[in-house]
Amino acid sequence: MTSIAQQYAHIRSTVAVYTPGASLVAISGLERSVVLGRVLAKDSEYVEPDTARDTLILDEQGGIWDAVIHIELDSTSWLISQSRTDLADLVREAAADLDDVQVVDASGEQTAVAFEGPKAWKIAENLVDFEISSLVLHGVTAVDLPGDSGESGVLTRIGTTGEYGYLLLAPTSADPFGSVLKHAEELGGGTVEDQALARARAEVRHPQVSEQAAGLTVREANLEWLVSWGREDEFRGSAALAASSAPERGLITLRAEAGQLPAAGAAILAGDVQVGEVRVVFPSAPDAGELALGLLAKPFDVPGLELHTTAADGSAVTLTTVSSPVVVPQSWTERIGA
Repeated sequence: MTSIAQQYAHIRSTVAVYTPGASLVAISGLERSVVLGRVLAKDSEYVEPDTARDTLILDEQGGIWDAVIHIELDSTSWLISQSRTDLADLVREAAADLDDVQVVDASGEQTAVAFEGPKAWKIAENLVDFEISSLVLHGVTAVDLPGDSGESGVLTRIGTTGEYGYLLLAPTSADPFGSVLKHAEELGGGTVEDQALARARAEVRHPQVSEQAAGLTVREANLEWLVSWGREDEFRGSAALAASSAPERGLITLRAEAGQLPAAGAAILAGDVQVGEVRVVFPSAPDAGELALGLLAKPFDVPGLELHTTAADGSAVTLTTVSSPVVVPQSWTERIGA
């Protein structure tokens, strides 16, 4: 098994392959837009076919239930839940009073395969019959799978690490994961697991709600961009969201020197005054320092402050609040086709 450092290198220098999400749900029927409007925090009324986007699902108290990827096709809407396995149950409940909606838990029949990294486009270009650079961010296209399976799928350009990212959705019987992984290994890449992904995502502040946002409001977690504010229609958690007060604390990225790993849950001090706590500590990455998320009282949740906490062994750790991205992804300076 490769180390976290090797997996992180796949993400930042070649291509990393993984299976995104905990559940995969297909919604079809003439009234599916009603279900999407009830469930998703982003407005879905004017979503164009052949597009993909990130959004949230809230709980009834206006808290964060999960983050999802929404892929919209002509006749089907696909939802990929980041951490919840009961997404299909939630969607069925929202569709219970509607006649023309079909909700299918497709996790066994379909496979979603994500591949991200500066060389990810080299895999994607083998799946399309046009110049891969013309598939814009959040665009979706139908593809024929390689080999003799005769199966087809959909490819969308969407990612979580700041690098070039693509997601292939295809029948499990065609082994799309194996096909993508084979090409990734030819490029020097390979599979990547949750810890390395968490580190890379944290560097660009992609939402990872299971750990980072548990028990927080949307605004405390700084995830306002995943909600359509000012909607006139009701959606799950909208009443509680509208009634919520301005947050008194917020999440901020924290950086420490290499080897100075803060302890999760440790108090964060400004001088002798506690101003928050370490929320999540991420794995170390080569030559990139230590990284964590802190939940800090306002106005301390801003970049450029020097604060203090302790490591697991009780030693002192100096923290700096930083803006994102913490690193500049290689894909930002290496164009597709180079």
